Amino acid sequence: MITKNRYFVGICTVIMAVGAIITTATASQHHALDTVPCDIKLIFGTDSQGMSTVSYDLELQISNRTGRVISDISVYWLNATKDIIGSSDAACGNVTDSHNSQGIAPGETGACRRTVQTVGGRLLDRLGQETWTNIINAEMRNFKHVRYCAVIGYRFQKTPVKTY
Repeated sequence: MITKNRYFVGICTVIMAVGAIITTATASQHHALDTVPCDIKLIFGTDSQGMSTVSYDLELQISNRTGRVISDISVYWLNATKDIIGSSDAACGNVTDSHNSQGIAPGETGACRRTVQTVGGRLLDRLGQETWTNIINAEMRNFKHVRYCAVIGYRFQKTPVKTY
């Protein structure tokens, strides 16, 4: 009975060690991805009722080295030492709204954008000007750590099937 328990514990230890190695390898693989400068900008605006809003917009430029039109990308947000501190997607090309982008054609370079957070005027009404401003400044300090983006994947525009 004791030898069976030792055997079982030994196998469990080996499985956990292999799992730890695989987890470490996949988490550190973002260093091999295409990395480009990016940042999150503070944008002031107004909503449909005339209330003040603040949005934090991720912006980056990519070069399309694929053979298809890129409509969206997925990215890791990286700090100055290139550690992952967040992730999101972004629409690429001439973006008219969050669901309609013209994309970036093969061989071209273009912008990708994503609003990652919005602080609306209703919060201003509930919390007051000073607290609202403190929230906005605290979030901006957090987003200032984003220096690079590592491209995880691409979404391509659907091309119509040619029929003859």
